Amino acid sequence: MKEINKSFYGVPVLKNASISLNKGECVGLIGENGAGKSTLIKILCGAYKKDSGQIFIDGKEKTINSVEDAQNLGIRTIYQELSLFPTLSVAENIFINNEITRNVASKLSFLDINTMRIEAERILKDVLSVDIDVNKTIENIPFSQRQLVEIARAIYSNGQVIIMDEPTTGLETKEKEKLFNVIYDLKSHGKTIIFISHYLDEVMQVCDRIIVLRDGEVVIEDKTAHMTLDDIITSMIGKVVDNHYPKEKMELGNTVLKVENLSNVKDFNDISFDLHEKEIVGIVGLAGCGKNEILRALFGLVKWQSGKVTLNGEELKFKSVKSAMERKIAFLPAERKSEGIFAIQTVSWNTSIAALKKIMQGWKLSLRKEKLITNKFISELGIKVHSPSMLISRLSGGNQQKVMLSRWFLTDPKVLLLEEPTRGIDVNAKVDVYNLIMRYVKQGNSVIMVSSEEGEVLGICDKIIVIHKGSMVATLDREKTSLEEIKRYSVSAG
Repeated sequence: MKEINKSFYGVPVLKNASISLNKGECVGLIGENGAGKSTLIKILCGAYKKDSGQIFIDGKEKTINSVEDAQNLGIRTIYQELSLFPTLSVAENIFINNEITRNVASKLSFLDINTMRIEAERILKDVLSVDIDVNKTIENIPFSQRQLVEIARAIYSNGQVIIMDEPTTGLETKEKEKLFNVIYDLKSHGKTIIFISHYLDEVMQVCDRIIVLRDGEVVIEDKTAHMTLDDIITSMIGKVVDNHYPKEKMELGNTVLKVENLSNVKDFNDISFDLHEKEIVGIVGLAGCGKNEILRALFGLVKWQSGKVTLNGEELKFKSVKSAMERKIAFLPAERKSEGIFAIQTVSWNTSIAALKKIMQGWKLSLRKEKLITNKFISELGIKVHSPSMLISRLSGGNQQKVMLSRWFLTDPKVLLLEEPTRGIDVNAKVDVYNLIMRYVKQGNSVIMVSSEEGEVLGICDKIIVIHKGSMVATLDREKTSLEEIKRYSVSAG
């Protein structure tokens, strides 16, 4: 890709960006949210059209005006939000748009399900070295296996350049290692991988070269062996980040929320803890341990069978999300795109939707009030956006997350429930989110946070609750614990 340029609403997003890819290598493409990574990749895979520049494959200039054009050239993309069909089998998903058929008459053909199953097993076992039941539906296999199914589909459809967007998000250590082994195997078969991730240690582990984008420009492109982690971070943000976790020790206030013996037969059992004013409580554990369900239960999204939850001395019996919101509890979900943002709506619309009373003028909604409120949050939270009327889908992940925080801050919550609050956002945006959380608790409010990043929890939380197979196995003081202790309780209950 040579001197690629792209603008939206007159704002340059890519400025003469040039990258090169070699056969059989893994290239890390990194940068802050808004740096231009997604736009560059969408141009390569045909989702966007470039304004100017050239694309060469095997030395010949190619025109890519559509996803079909890119696929015909062997370019495949595996997005963070997987594009599988949940009710279809693993085998059927691998062969979507490339189905194997058998003729039963001159003009009749049927899907050859048996052959597709055999071929799917061959790709998974022989090429990817993984064992997945090809007869199971996608909704009945773990997330880590779903990613491998996406990769298998890319391979079968003759993918030569495979773009992986945040491929390790939501994976545990062993699952990540399996994915990395798959990448090594793909390289040995001559495939080229573009690896996009905010987990810089993983980029350095798996990639041969690293390309850093900042403000739409390529600022560094070099072999991984020639770079350090500090080099990468500095080139990404253009400055040195002194403190990733701006935690301040504060005197805690009264008990706000009390959870006693909370149980749900399917997800968690006998959960008890207190939450105080100005306190941040972190909940950690392996994927599927029940930590997310505990958080969602406190917002009325998951039912519990026994136990007691008290807010400011009043027992809560949630019947709905509305009940939780009425009691000044807010919830920020991990899955921004499927559960958080309204992608076809504007930044203003997404900001105000949970607190429409705030923008009422008489019996009508006031767009002027909505714009004023949104501009206030844009300024206070440092949201990078052209205007409040811009579609939220045009924003980077970090800026979308800030809009989600704006939405809930507008409701004046006293307890904020955060599920993976920095998932899929870059280093600088993470620091911004941490600062916003700290500012919120300084005002006398409280936070419960679920995160798969133990370092994040240790860096910002006052108290850390570890869940193992649905049960509480430890409650740790951040000043007296370590990453090693947290990990030990997570994997083996101590």
